[in-house]
Amino acid sequence: MKLNHLLLYQRFLSRLYVRKILVLFVAFELFFVGFDLLKNLQKLPDSANLQILYTVNKFLEFINFTIPLTLIFALLMAMTQIIKSNELVTLYALGVSREEVSKPFIYIATGITLFYILLNTLPYFTQTHQTAYNIRKRGTVSSISSSIFIKSGKDYAYIESLSPHEKTGTGMKIFKTDGTRLKQIIEAKRGKFIDDHWELEEITLYGIPDTNITDPADRRLRIKHYQSKGVLYGFTPRIIDTLFQSSPKLTIQDSFSAMHLLKDQGLKTDKIRANLYMMTIFPLFAPIVVFGLFFLFPAQHRGANLSLLTTFVIFGTLVLWGITFTLSKIASNGALSPEAGILLPIFLLALGSYYIYRKYR
Repeated sequence: MKLNHLLLYQRFLSRLYVRKILVLFVAFELFFVGFDLLKNLQKLPDSANLQILYTVNKFLEFINFTIPLTLIFALLMAMTQIIKSNELVTLYALGVSREEVSKPFIYIATGITLFYILLNTLPYFTQTHQTAYNIRKRGTVSSISSSIFIKSGKDYAYIESLSPHEKTGTGMKIFKTDGTRLKQIIEAKRGKFIDDHWELEEITLYGIPDTNITDPADRRLRIKHYQSKGVLYGFTPRIIDTLFQSSPKLTIQDSFSAMHLLKDQGLKTDKIRANLYMMTIFPLFAPIVVFGLFFLFPAQHRGANLSLLTTFVIFGTLVLWGITFTLSKIASNGALSPEAGILLPIFLLALGSYYIYRKYR
């Protein structure tokens, strides 16, 4: 019997919280997307398909902002409702602990957050901002990067133009060295990324003679032609293109690959780490705040100023969100360590929530 009652109140609280989440999520998305369309509608191409794609991509992009605020404000709405209707104090009177009442809210907030983190493993989801930008500025979904120069081990590569969506490049040159001396130059009219490497086509290979060789016959330039050749293992088009952006945006799995490649080259990984933390650690802001915020609500509205508490929660949430989001953006731009700009604020927030839990449970 106790189990049935337990499941009954958990279902009630879960349905209430989910309804509030859906209402707020739709409202936030319609507001942000609608405001963006009012601002940029004249800049969009005349194609209806591209306009729809732009709207869909902006909808997905704004999820990064609406999900955390939705989860927190939905808790505020749900708790205010059950406090005013005396449903919360009734649950406590029946012997249900505060920890048990908090579980549906915390579990749902955590589950939605984990689902959002999983979305960041999808290339399309992580590139929504860039896709929307391409549609608005260029009238096309894909973009072409030009004049890219990268280092791979002891070798260097130049790509005249790169199309990340089509995984192709044109005007590719590979400069092979032994660390101090240029040994070969590989020129290819075009290349395509296949499996884990770039397959170059219509190749001309220039063998650079060693200047220490005294025999004139061995010091001549050697030229060979090939139909295809594999180079640049591990450098996916998305990684190459994103590394040259001021704020790189990769999927979670591509971020690990990029970090490995950059470490091998002895290059800084600050922006890549910041991108990874933004996708995996920063979203925990919402369930952490939900966990701490729940225990600040009174059991009943008598003797409690719910209007003042609501104002405090809204203002405090926006201030906390603003501070942590600003620090994360500073870290993403490389001006602050990712650990100091993203990990530390979330860790301090978790400590604060745990302190509230220990004090008011």
